[in-house]
Amino acid sequence: MTLAAALLLTGCSREAPEVREVRKAAEGYFHALSRRDVKEVQDRSTCIGSVIMGGRVLAIEPSIRIRMGTLDSLANASTRQHRTADSVWARSNEQTADSLFRLARTVSDRVAVYRNAVRAVPLSAPGKMFASDSTLETRAVRARFRYGGPLVGPKPVDREVLVRLLRAPRGKWIVFSVYLRDEDPSPAL
Repeated sequence: MTLAAALLLTGCSREAPEVREVRKAAEGYFHALSRRDVKEVQDRSTCIGSVIMGGRVLAIEPSIRIRMGTLDSLANASTRQHRTADSVWARSNEQTADSLFRLARTVSDRVAVYRNAVRAVPLSAPGKMFASDSTLETRAVRARFRYGGPLVGPKPVDREVLVRLLRAPRGKWIVFSVYLRDEDPSPAL
């Protein structure tokens, strides 16, 4: 007990400063969504978010570093893969249509994640240009969103989501992906 009190008095925290920064960015995004502050949501993210009553960070995953050129390549490759998946699904028969549709949808979601990640770079560090060898940092945050209102029903519903954030060098954290945990397209970020 005395050790905990001593740590609190000396300003020590269980979270590293970079993890605390990610938590604050995610919680700011959740707060903007719950207030329905469109301008704040646009300043903090590149993806469409749903209206929530509140959100809480459950866990912050380790950081992943990726080069800007790699992100561009992933975006271009996933776009080509999406075209192929759509073409194959369009020519499918009744036996394979459902599985190919699910594949096409997953690939489409992955394309949107990569596109939003590319759009997050200039939002993270406005006015700066980044070479293809610039290193970006991403983090995945497990969170719980509380949905409520007339479309949800009489009781609010809690759902676990996976929120992905990106930061350019000397930039701020930007949300680029929000999916229910079971529906996350698992991008290579």
